[in-house]
Amino acid sequence: MGNLSIKKVCGFNISSIHFSMMILPYIKKELDNKKYVITILEENIEKNINQVLSKISINDKEKENILNINWKETDIKESKFKNYIIDKIKEKENIDIIIYGKEKYINDTNKELNKILDKKLKKNIKIIDCYSINNFNENIKEILDNHDIMFNTSGEHKIEEVFAG
Repeated sequence: MGNLSIKKVCGFNISSIHFSMMILPYIKKELDNKKYVITILEENIEKNINQVLSKISINDKEKENILNINWKETDIKESKFKNYIIDKIKEKENIDIIIYGKEKYINDTNKELNKILDKKLKKNIKIIDCYSINNFNENIKEILDNHDIMFNTSGEHKIEEVFAG
């Protein structure tokens, strides 16, 4: 067995614009820290990202780096998606994989990622599952139990800090 380190993070949002506002400061920080960010999205949020970027003050280079991330809908069943993930995981050391969508999409994406991730690789990967709660069911406890950390507008927190019990 290799040294693959996977940290599981979850977050909840009420809309794609809420998700965009929540994730952009985090992505900026991660890019500043030389992390490689991959997005896997159930819907195209490019318009929202542009809208939020127009309202915040960051320099043009930082905006360009954020806009170079894929903000379009991702078909997780396409072989080019799988090849892209495999290539990036092989060439990058510290990777954030941000998944946004409804619970079923996130579960299906994580199943596909589990098939792709090579346990022999020495990598640090953080998977951030961002659940759209407008189509959310009652199994929040199960979701929280399957993650290490909680993510919200103020950043990452231990789950116990956000939810008592």
